Amino acid sequence: MPGDRIVVDGLWRCLCPSIDVVSLSKPFDFWHVPRPRSRSSFGNRSSASSRYPRRQCRRQYSHAVAPLKPTAKHSEGSESPRFAYLKRLAKRNPWAPGAIFQDSDSLNIKLDKTPTRALYAALKELQGAEGTYFSIARLVQYLVKERGERPNSALYESLIKANIDKQYGSAKAAAHLLKEVQNHNIPTTPGIYQALIEVTAVHPDYVLRAQVLHEMKNRWYNLTPITEVSIIIGLLREGQYELALLKLEELNKVPINVPPWLFDVFLYTFGDLGFHEETLAILRHRQRIVDAVKRAPLSLNTWQFLLDVFSRDAFQPGIKFIWDHSVTPGQVHPPDGVVLNVLNAAARHGDTALSMGAIQELSTRGVKLSMHHYEALIHVHTRHDDLRKSLTVLCIMAKADLSPDLASTRPIFQVLRDSPASTDKALKILHELKVQYTIPAAAFNVVLESTAIHGGFKIAFDLYRTIRQVCVDGPDVQTFEILLKKCTQKKSMNFLIAEMEAFSLKPTEPILDHMVRICSMQHDYGRAFHYLDEMRARTSPNSSETWWISKNSALALLRRCIHAHDPRSEELLEECRRRRLFHENDIKFLISVGGKYGNMPQYPDSLRQYSLGSARHPIADSMST
Repeated sequence: MPGDRIVVDGLWRCLCPSIDVVSLSKPFDFWHVPRPRSRSSFGNRSSASSRYPRRQCRRQYSHAVAPLKPTAKHSEGSESPRFAYLKRLAKRNPWAPGAIFQDSDSLNIKLDKTPTRALYAALKELQGAEGTYFSIARLVQYLVKERGERPNSALYESLIKANIDKQYGSAKAAAHLLKEVQNHNIPTTPGIYQALIEVTAVHPDYVLRAQVLHEMKNRWYNLTPITEVSIIIGLLREGQYELALLKLEELNKVPINVPPWLFDVFLYTFGDLGFHEETLAILRHRQRIVDAVKRAPLSLNTWQFLLDVFSRDAFQPGIKFIWDHSVTPGQVHPPDGVVLNVLNAAARHGDTALSMGAIQELSTRGVKLSMHHYEALIHVHTRHDDLRKSLTVLCIMAKADLSPDLASTRPIFQVLRDSPASTDKALKILHELKVQYTIPAAAFNVVLESTAIHGGFKIAFDLYRTIRQVCVDGPDVQTFEILLKKCTQKKSMNFLIAEMEAFSLKPTEPILDHMVRICSMQHDYGRAFHYLDEMRARTSPNSSETWWISKNSALALLRRCIHAHDPRSEELLEECRRRRLFHENDIKFLISVGGKYGNMPQYPDSLRQYSLGSARHPIADSMST
């Protein structure tokens, strides 16, 4: 008496649409629940029923798999691209019965006159096609149920290959099919093992792949190139990137044709993960293959993707290779953002040719160059200590109605700061460039700043007097910021203030801060509070907080007030503490400074809590001048 069965009818499919998918993934004897003494569907038929093997197989298979057809969500209307693909597949194989490429309930009727050998050939053809999961399962079901075919290696290979389908297949179902083959003593052919490896490439399963490779080794089955490729893809999907790369290197040593798309998979995977050195090595090898065989060139999308990831991480060798092989020949036109990343990477590595190529790419598409484009060029030239080209770029910026400032000249300043001779050379270059260009104040300021460092305020002040010989437009606010930063004399400060008024320049917050510091160092320090009040009358942009002096200027003014017993020190100290300008050590420093003058009156209330005997700190260099 046959075992219990589950009748999968229309009501089952209505209540549980996934029943077809489950039955497909376990096509033979999953649904059959045999009694303890019964045999499986493909067991040794030594019972009485062995006299009717075909009928016995047909009866057991009748409830092992339900009739297969796509569920409602896989109807013809929702899968028109798939049906169009199957239609083209049937057209390319006119010898195969067209019914196997259709999702039709009348499959049995349409295939009645088709020879079994033709059905096996059609089954082989379906294994290499996409979206044929249901077609393979239906055809296997038809062969076993209607034609009375005994389950064999070819049928199991077809069912295992059906599980390559990314939507319906699974490694678990393939592993169960392998176990079923072994349990029923069906020969495991190399095709079955290859199909299992291909399944693990789509549905990663390290245990199943290791088991298959071990059995193939024991049976002396050689790995085909397709199997090797499937192993590599499976390792990539599992995240075993080093092992996958090692397998690719081993495969590349064998005199076989490695499919170009395998290299492309590595390029996308490693590029996205940031393995740039390995990605570039694979890309170079891929391009050598293209140059040798003159076919299968790298797609434009791949070039674009790799340029994007390389430029994002400023990987200059990779950017240079892609730029020379795809952008310069005009094959790829990267977006503006990628070109800007390329320009910044070239500036960081000092690649002049690459930076000029990026600028040319932007210019040809009509992009108006901005400050950050020119600043990158300045950085490139300073990496090669080319002061003439760096200063020329500043002049070109001014000619393009861009106003370079002190921030634009930082790369040039780093070169001039390290060498007094470079400072003199830069000044000479400016005198030569003024014949052809209008020298911006920023170019003069960077020379003035380095001169103040090497020669001090006096030499810088003498250089300022010749500014009209270099800059036709005269100085700007940053010129006076540089000079006042080094100034310590009230007379020089007054001269510079008069110069600012002559050029109609309003003092900025740094300038007022320097004035407070300079006045604090004089015997008559009353004007320091005048400039401080002027600062407090102004507010910073996008802020409700008023301007305030720096820490060094505040310490200088407080020290002067304490020395002069000025009661305004109390209010000044409170405001500095409110703005969190001072720490406890700074206040102890003020007390130690006050103790040096002796016979001091009572400290301000804010300083009483600190002992005069506290550790005395040395006076800062900026306050001792």
